[in-house]
Amino acid sequence: MEQEQGLNIHPLSPELLPLAERFSSGNTYLDGFLQNGDYSLSANIGKTYVFLAEENNEIIGYYNLGMSSVDRIEEVSGNNRYIRMGGAININYFALDERYHRQVYDTLPWGDKIYLSDILLIECLERIEGITNQHIGATFVTLNSTKEGYNLYKRNGFEELEYDMRFTMEDSDHDCTQLYRWVNEDF
Repeated sequence: MEQEQGLNIHPLSPELLPLAERFSSGNTYLDGFLQNGDYSLSANIGKTYVFLAEENNEIIGYYNLGMSSVDRIEEVSGNNRYIRMGGAININYFALDERYHRQVYDTLPWGDKIYLSDILLIECLERIEGITNQHIGATFVTLNSTKEGYNLYKRNGFEELEYDMRFTMEDSDHDCTQLYRWVNEDF
């Protein structure tokens, strides 16, 4: 298995799928997605990447990326029109095994803590930027955040959608908060 530079992150494969059975994030929906290869291995849903322990014997965390777009809602003659603002890469799923929750990776000189979840999210955002530079353009990164993940995303530059913005959400996401950020802050 060829390791990508940096964290021990690999695309999920049928060979790695058995490791998902021991993964427990504390959220049965997120766990079930990873553990069901019909979903987590499906290119129709997105591409799943797993963060493995050094020994490649355990999944520490994972994320799944798919495509979306952000629309501006404009009212014209009493009807809503949706005008595309830009393409987006959506973080469909993002989870860390609960044994690694709140694990401090580093502390900044002024005392702010960087958690393992921040490191995985930063790697995810770097991958997204690479995808947009090399393969397909996108303006935004979007996601639907649970209450538990909200602070992670806010401290990493995500914002709540403005009142006149929207992107598609699944039925299972209706208790979540829609967040977005620019792929490239220089845009």
